[in-house]
Amino acid sequence: MMFDRSELKRRAFQRAALALFSFWEEQRDTYPRSAAVHSRIFETLIYDEYIAMNERGENRTYREHVVPCAYIRNYAFKMFWDKRTVNDVADMIGRLLRIVYITHEEADALNSRHRDTMPSNWNPETGSILQRLEEKNIIVVCPFGG
Repeated sequence: MMFDRSELKRRAFQRAALALFSFWEEQRDTYPRSAAVHSRIFETLIYDEYIAMNERGENRTYREHVVPCAYIRNYAFKMFWDKRTVNDVADMIGRLLRIVYITHEEADALNSRHRDTMPSNWNPETGSILQRLEEKNIIVVCPFGG
């Protein structure tokens, strides 16, 4: 069977959502509630080529998730607690999981405040996935499709 690129991306997001559901299911009766799975789970299940917003450049060598993986993992667990489906979580991962290449100076500025979080007024379903970067005046240089 042959899969086109969009189907491969969708399957990757689905695979990650299913893995997170399995962890959630195994931990749901433990107290206190937690999301005890490493946030790097996405790196092993979803290829960078599916989520990259730009390419590495001469000075842009720092690989940064626009929404921290810990935030996405925790939000997935919240969604499962709220009775959302694996498909809902796969859609959320497909929307939020993106990487950009920025300078090390930009990364230092960005991670000084929101290393594993998003701004408090940010809405994960409607907010700009770049808000964390925008608040530090970081512009995604050479975006794909732009």
